[in-house]
Amino acid sequence: MIAREQMKAARALLDWSQKELAEKSGVSEPSIKLIETGKTNSKPDTLLRIQDSLESAGIEFLPQKGVRFRDDLLTILEKMNDNDNIYLRLLDDMYYTMKDTHGEILHSFVDNALSPPEVLEREQMLRANGITFRHLVRFGDTHLIYPLDEYRYLPKGAYLNNPVAVYGDKIAFNVISKTQKGESAIIVIKNSQIAEIKRKEFQVLWDYGTTPQKTTIKAQKS
Repeated sequence: MIAREQMKAARALLDWSQKELAEKSGVSEPSIKLIETGKTNSKPDTLLRIQDSLESAGIEFLPQKGVRFRDDLLTILEKMNDNDNIYLRLLDDMYYTMKDTHGEILHSFVDNALSPPEVLEREQMLRANGITFRHLVRFGDTHLIYPLDEYRYLPKGAYLNNPVAVYGDKIAFNVISKTQKGESAIIVIKNSQIAEIKRKEFQVLWDYGTTPQKTTIKAQKS
């Protein structure tokens, strides 16, 4: 069971106020204030609710009242050789992250023209498992592989050649090298709170974007 010192330290790491912790845990703000000041001995069930909300945000509680971010919050996929396609490893992680819950993958700054056949095959595996996609693409791009309602055009000049994907409780940032072909690394952050923020950002761009009206290639099955 967490100690009040750990509660305060965890809030500090997450930059949460007592009000924010109350909203996320379902425990009243006055109760949290009393627990943190040591003025009440809370019920185990209440402490577990608080602990669960903090752990869900990426906090790990250690012996001797220690607190830290979990080590598995950050994963870096790097090329092992020149022929290594690290995006395939990312697609594998997407599959194993979402295969039981299905859900949706949100892709920003997509360019289908850069996707080799093995990437398309892996994406079809995800789709066959009930996972859906939405993509934000460069304004005017007509190299669109999937049904057009899966795409929205970004505003003119807003495209960046650094794809971002949100899936499950993770966000993946592709780091594109100027001297190498394709991704030089992919940074994956596992944090449900950050993932939710990125989903909301995606939705704003999606609502603002326009739907493509044509494609110059034969569409794949969704």
